Amino acid sequence: MPQRKSGSTYASSELDRTFAPAQTLAVIGPVVGLDEDAVRAMLTAAEKASPTSRIRVDARADRRHWDYRENIASGTAVTSRPDLATDDLGELMDRVRTRPGERAPVEIVLCGDYVVVHYSHGVGDGQMGVTMVGAAASDPGHAMAVSMAPSLPRNATWSAVRRHFGSTPSAARDFWRLRAHHKRRESAPATRRIEHWAESKTTRAAYMAPEQVAALRAWGKEHAPGATSASVSVALVIAALRSEGVDLDEHVMILFNCRRYLDASHRAEHGNFAIGIPVKLPTLPTPGDVATVMKEVIDSGWPVAVLALADAKAAMKGHRTSPPPPPDDVVVVPERPRLAVSDLGTLSLYDHLTWRDDGRPRQMTAALEPDGPDGISVLISQVQGGRSYSASFCGGMIDVAVVDRALARACADPVALLRGIE
Repeated sequence: MPQRKSGSTYASSELDRTFAPAQTLAVIGPVVGLDEDAVRAMLTAAEKASPTSRIRVDARADRRHWDYRENIASGTAVTSRPDLATDDLGELMDRVRTRPGERAPVEIVLCGDYVVVHYSHGVGDGQMGVTMVGAAASDPGHAMAVSMAPSLPRNATWSAVRRHFGSTPSAARDFWRLRAHHKRRESAPATRRIEHWAESKTTRAAYMAPEQVAALRAWGKEHAPGATSASVSVALVIAALRSEGVDLDEHVMILFNCRRYLDASHRAEHGNFAIGIPVKLPTLPTPGDVATVMKEVIDSGWPVAVLALADAKAAMKGHRTSPPPPPDDVVVVPERPRLAVSDLGTLSLYDHLTWRDDGRPRQMTAALEPDGPDGISVLISQVQGGRSYSASFCGGMIDVAVVDRALARACADPVALLRGIE
């Protein structure tokens, strides 16, 4: 295992420590030329780019100050598993996530012409995973590796707060109003009992071909003017799950990247600076409904205000830390699943890759662990004209076949689903 370095340490944020136990996976392929030595060289370049390179942090929920690791490319940090099937990327990520052995904060697994990165969410949010998986696929000049070194400044949250609320004083009022409006009011929801939920965590994946993506975009321009790609994605996922009989909670968690509130010079830096905001939506929202709510949330500064409140609360408690509790064998959760959606948008940083041209779709997708057995996390990304959808959830809460059908329906004819809620 890589060694821990004494001396300089990283002062983790409240969000870093909250996410440290969570595992994130990202996969890309099929690409030509994957090579263990090249991946180790890339990790070494990322480590050597700075004494405080972000990729070096030893993420721990029970410590505020994290060590910087050395020799992060050694040992099991990079392995080859040609025996793992790659025809289903959801199953591939499941197999990588559940492989035996102690896990380092960052590991990379080569599976034929696909590469999977497996890392602690404490190391960074989706921006780290998106960059790392591309660098693992091909980074001959190590420019992508070097770009993984900078961490967000320690005062990033408060800089973002001052920048946003200082330039828009009315945003503070809007934040409190919106939070009150979307507050959960159900006091005693129906519940269900889930046993050994951690053992039934799974990820399912599906692919929307470029033809369907183009049709969806054309429909959006005509029938949902002003709606963003992300708002269309949220509406589509809700419609797909409900079409298969999934009785979702009325609050939907939408992921927002708080780097939008920072000066442009810091937006490429790494850390945990994205957060989900639970918003109340109609049972079958239109893309326009979602777009309106998302714009209100962004303009109010709600996402970065939540980060600031969490930091302030942690400071008042003296930044006390504790190890994450072991998973309960039996938990009681609300009957209705809670949906979380993250749309990464169009990813052009993979345009340099040499894709294998054999008819298989060119994809990058990821698995985001749900925050409980009643959660289902859906991630959407677009690469080379096609869109990849993944859903991570507890199979004891939602039947796997139901999620498979919902994703397949969304990808096969997205326009038909959305036309039904116009």
